[in-house]
Amino acid sequence: MKKALFLPFLTMQTGHHQVADALMDFIALHNEDVEVKKVDLLNYTSPIVEKVISHGYISWIQYAPTMYTKFYSKMFDKQKEEKSNFKLYEMLLKHLIRLLEEEKPDIIFCTQSIPSYLLNKLKQSGHCNIPVVNVYTDFFMNQVWGLGAIDYHFVPMQEMKDALCQKGIAESNIFVTGIPVHEDMLRTTALHNFARNILIAGGNLGLMSCANLYEQLKQNKSFHYYILCGTNKKLYQQVLAWKLPNVIPISYIKSRSEMNHLYDQMDAIVTKPGGVTVSEVLHKKLPIFVHSALPGQEERNLKYLTERGLAYTLDKSECLHHQLERVLLNEEMMSDYRKQVATYLNNLQLKTAEDWVIFMQNMLRKKACSSAILPA
Repeated sequence: MKKALFLPFLTMQTGHHQVADALMDFIALHNEDVEVKKVDLLNYTSPIVEKVISHGYISWIQYAPTMYTKFYSKMFDKQKEEKSNFKLYEMLLKHLIRLLEEEKPDIIFCTQSIPSYLLNKLKQSGHCNIPVVNVYTDFFMNQVWGLGAIDYHFVPMQEMKDALCQKGIAESNIFVTGIPVHEDMLRTTALHNFARNILIAGGNLGLMSCANLYEQLKQNKSFHYYILCGTNKKLYQQVLAWKLPNVIPISYIKSRSEMNHLYDQMDAIVTKPGGVTVSEVLHKKLPIFVHSALPGQEERNLKYLTERGLAYTLDKSECLHHQLERVLLNEEMMSDYRKQVATYLNNLQLKTAEDWVIFMQNMLRKKACSSAILPA
């Protein structure tokens, strides 16, 4: 039996884990002879250290976002010629070697840059000959990702493929897959006619205060709002207590098929620009309105999306429903938006769940060229 090992980083359920889970299901649900396993290297090395770092990261982006943005830019955006060795990360190399000896995988998928960096070091030094795949989970590529010795690259858009080719990566090893989403999200893409259903997502609503949101929604009968509260029980109870007929709170949705069904009832989404959420919504062809962005990754995602007409940034000083109406009721703007989304989706080499299943099956057979790996 073959084994596919997936390496996110940290145990927080971020996009790194969601993408790993999606790819694992593409394999596990359609290949009885392949074992899949997901391991966080830091937690494998020291659960206590991983827990401290995870809590520290959450506190940092919550209470000092500007400082984190500066740190992220300094740490992860260096040009290659300026990039120093990440010695702190390299302390994990011996643990990674031990993990590979224990698991003996046939192929490794990295959904975060640090495991990719470490595996690239091992492959360059001759300590690893296992095929490794970089799976990029944002609409940009930071400088930590390992490149030279990595075998394959799943990139979210053509521009990243072009950038990798300029860095000397063989074009046949780069696949414009988009940010992978679970197959349930690809099964039923509906055409949305304007029915005034707006999904509001983003955990604690980011920088949009609950009080301000209440004041806006209670004056607006133009739309029906569905607020995803996730595991935030306090938020769910607050929204429920508003007793607004056009506002419905939704608690944590575990089922992907249920989430898929909810998407198919919506006409637009107000959210943060997380890579996986945006990728799901683009496949659903929903207009995206961004209410806030976490420092670092999401800020860069937002820049890509707005520059290409794939998302609209909300102005917190302006009425929410006025901004929604200005776009959603403007047929010219909506036509332009649909064209931009169609262009993005048409550039993807994998468009359906069936495409993904065949692609992953071929990848596990280690066929060496893109024409052999891609579905016919």
